[in-house]
Amino acid sequence: MKTSLLSGVAVAAMLVLGGTAYADLLVGIGAPLTGPNAAVGAQIQKGAEAAIAEINAAGGINGEKVKLVLGDDVSDAKQGVSVANKFVADGVKYVIGHYNSGVSIPASEV
Repeated sequence: MKTSLLSGVAVAAMLVLGGTAYADLLVGIGAPLTGPNAAVGAQIQKGAEAAIAEINAAGGINGEKVKLVLGDDVSDAKQGVSVANKFVADGVKYVIGHYNSGVSIPASEV
């Protein structure tokens, strides 16, 4: 009886403390990937991809890999709000953007 109780406690402790699973850390990039400022949006995207690749190569952040989620705001306020709502629905916790203040201000309210 004592052995089986001790084994049960040991298994429970291993399950609770043993395997901490990490999820991806989602970072959203809100930028004009198409439209009149697409050239700037492409630079923002490439810079973010390079930074995230470097962070992940160094082990991520607190052991979690960073995953990029792109949102094309087309330099349009309404589209920026739509991108912000999609980020919320997708579970994005951090957002870099938007390029235009006319898009950033309404999107920040989401």
